Amino acid sequence: MSPTSKRDGSSLLLGGRLDADSVPGLRLSAWPLQGVERIVLDAVPAVDSTGIALIAELVARIAARGPRPLVVGQPQGLAELCLAYRIAPDFSDYPD
Repeated sequence: MSPTSKRDGSSLLLGGRLDADSVPGLRLSAWPLQGVERIVLDAVPAVDSTGIALIAELVARIAARGPRPLVVGQPQGLAELCLAYRIAPDFSDYPD
């Protein structure tokens, strides 16, 4: 399943696996990031290091335009990879 993105008010809802097979073909420039306050990962079943990089990139792009978004949801692999990369699982310390 390819990753999906959908806006719901000030939330960006992500869906599908965020991994090395699905993320490289994404065009983030087409994603609606203006005014995003929350990135919701509830419909993301799993992430790998490529998915962590995608989430970090989204957080950085949004934070460059305004307040850092809150990242909510705990897909499989998120907590372990965030620990390995020394990033809070809600990305509250990224970017510094």
